[in-house]
Amino acid sequence: MHWTGEVEPVAFRIGNATVAWYGIFITVGMVIALCISIRRLKRINIKSDDVLTLFLICIPLAIIFARLGYVVSNYKYYFVTPYDWDAFVNTIAIWNGGLTIMWGVPGGVLGGWIWCKIYKKDLIKVVDLAISTVLLAQVIGRWGNFFNQELYGQMVTDPSHQWFPLAVYIADEGAWFQATFFYEGVLNFIGFIALSYMVRHVDIKGLGTLSYPAWYCLVRGSLEFIRNDKPNVVDKWMSELFGTDVNSVIIFCYLAVAVCIGLMIWLVVRQKKKGIKIFYKNGIPPLPSEPEKKKKEELASL
Repeated sequence: MHWTGEVEPVAFRIGNATVAWYGIFITVGMVIALCISIRRLKRINIKSDDVLTLFLICIPLAIIFARLGYVVSNYKYYFVTPYDWDAFVNTIAIWNGGLTIMWGVPGGVLGGWIWCKIYKKDLIKVVDLAISTVLLAQVIGRWGNFFNQELYGQMVTDPSHQWFPLAVYIADEGAWFQATFFYEGVLNFIGFIALSYMVRHVDIKGLGTLSYPAWYCLVRGSLEFIRNDKPNVVDKWMSELFGTDVNSVIIFCYLAVAVCIGLMIWLVVRQKKKGIKIFYKNGIPPLPSEPEKKKKEELASL
């Protein structure tokens, strides 16, 4: 057996409790995203303590939504009869894997909306600066899928292609499969670099917010062609409706990409028509702090 099939999902144990690699990588990804967001949001005068509060609201909601999406898509596995305590624990057991990012992001945005209402901040500006860090968190989190031996693609039968990271050995299957978790990680890292450059140099409100779903859905929709997942409940409903196999994820992702790109083009055209500067070669200047604002107002009143 190749070493990629010998990995263990559990990193270590403390008494009877186990700490999974999945949880470790997810946590590390969140912390790094938080640190980058703290630095970025200083540009619009949001303090680090307030950013921490933002994450403490967003992350739980994102996890709840992401788990809900996964459970709904695999309801026959989780909603068993009788539905006892063990079944309930299995339903909420995120430490064993099973989060759907496409459901998680709306939960995070809902948390951001609540925070912006409390702190009286512009939701779109906050999301513009912070949302691309989710891509980096996903890159790191995907290594949890590696240790869980999940999110792989089609079987690789050619021995010349049976090497990591092109392929990964799955012990339960006893065979090599395409390492789609790694492909997605590489593509999302490229997206993070590109989107980070854009939010630093391109000043169009809403462009950063739309760029994340456009990129993620393009990556996810494209990789869905080779992923080895079982059809979800929506696929089954659509297959019964149309009388043919339908991949609802691909359809949803590509529709989302088209809508996001269309809106991004509209934002650029609208701002150009208004004659407002769009690109800043040396980076978008930060907003003046409150003392600087007062000083300018005093000078203007003289």
